[in-house]
Amino acid sequence: MGEPEVFDLRGREVSVPSLAWFGNVPLKLEFPEGWEVRRCKVGCEGHRAMEEQEIRAAIENPVGSKPLSRMVEGRPEVAIIIDDMTRPTRSSQYVKPILEILHRAGVPKDNIRFIMAGGSHGTFGRLDFAKKLGEDIVAEYQCYNHNPYEYLEYLGETSRGTPVYVNAEVMSCDLKIGIGTVLFHRLMGFTGGGKIILPGVSGIDTIAHNHGDVGGFGPGLTPHPSTGYLKNEGNIMRLDAEEAARMAGLDFKVDTVLNLDLEPMSVYSGDLVEAHRMASRDALRWHRTEAPGEMDIVVANTYMRANEAQLALWPAYQSVKEEGSIVLIANAPDGEIPHWIFGQHGKRRGARLWNPERKPLLKGKRLIIYSPYKERSYDMRLGLSEQTVWIREWREVVELLRTYHGGRARVAVLPDATMGIPETAIGV
Repeated sequence: MGEPEVFDLRGREVSVPSLAWFGNVPLKLEFPEGWEVRRCKVGCEGHRAMEEQEIRAAIENPVGSKPLSRMVEGRPEVAIIIDDMTRPTRSSQYVKPILEILHRAGVPKDNIRFIMAGGSHGTFGRLDFAKKLGEDIVAEYQCYNHNPYEYLEYLGETSRGTPVYVNAEVMSCDLKIGIGTVLFHRLMGFTGGGKIILPGVSGIDTIAHNHGDVGGFGPGLTPHPSTGYLKNEGNIMRLDAEEAARMAGLDFKVDTVLNLDLEPMSVYSGDLVEAHRMASRDALRWHRTEAPGEMDIVVANTYMRANEAQLALWPAYQSVKEEGSIVLIANAPDGEIPHWIFGQHGKRRGARLWNPERKPLLKGKRLIIYSPYKERSYDMRLGLSEQTVWIREWREVVELLRTYHGGRARVAVLPDATMGIPETAIGV
């Protein structure tokens, strides 16, 4: 057997963002000569992000609600609910002006606590809170995990029959503030809004009923036609979550739309529905991404939600041809996020809405997962076994692709397929 072919990778280099919570080190991808490589542009690129004073103004001038400075009067106990590590929100940017408002109103530090809204995503440690909030806030303020199995207060049922159990520490507070980021979402259309309560700080039975009985997601169930990517208005799951958020008394919500540097292009605050709808409309603009069709190879980078890398498959499917290859960059040093609703927790065991069936790719012939952080229990679930392979070195990825596509190939690189919304899904 001869020596393996050695080829030149100095043809084209493309840089994509990587390691959002681990130093923000760009990842450089080299492609061989002869390949037509297109880095797909995202709507926010080339546009100025908001500055600190603009963020402050957005928080001090809410939509659909009184200013926070008036809302805090006579409310001495405060819960600030932040989204978890599956969202790229640098919460400290929005927390600091909020804390200034609270302290001017006379609320002491020990009356303010931060709750990470993990929903059914497991628990988080001090380093996670520090990444979100900064060392100074973690050092001076109380920070707590949400437990979806205990310490819950029952509030009744929504009009869709969802039993509403909410974090008891949140419910003990007089003023409830939520902070989150809007991105596309497979079930509720977009993240953000009332999701900070349901599933964010809700009990496991509440989450299961909303996701399964109401939304129709899980083995043997059919997703409700109102649910799906980019569907906000009339989405039965979102309406159920917003009703639960009203029942819980979420007073003030901050929703952001971020660029590829994790800086805000938009910030809205105030009423949980009005602020969210405005942010969602902006997400369609700022996250709109080129989506060329019939590509031989689609490289789907995951940045904002690398610990849920499978989310990048939806944008990849919009561009790859039937016989093409998808390369999923899953650079998550801490691996896939635990999931107590949909996750697998043993060789033949999973959460209550886990589907044990391994499903084929919806489009494309093969999936290559590229990352040095291999996780066997993760790659076993994406595509059929004969379709999927995990490779740790980029040169080896290219070598394999060349065996399928030869010396010429049309390649689309999606800078962040967990954030970018394919323009074909919006309408060109």
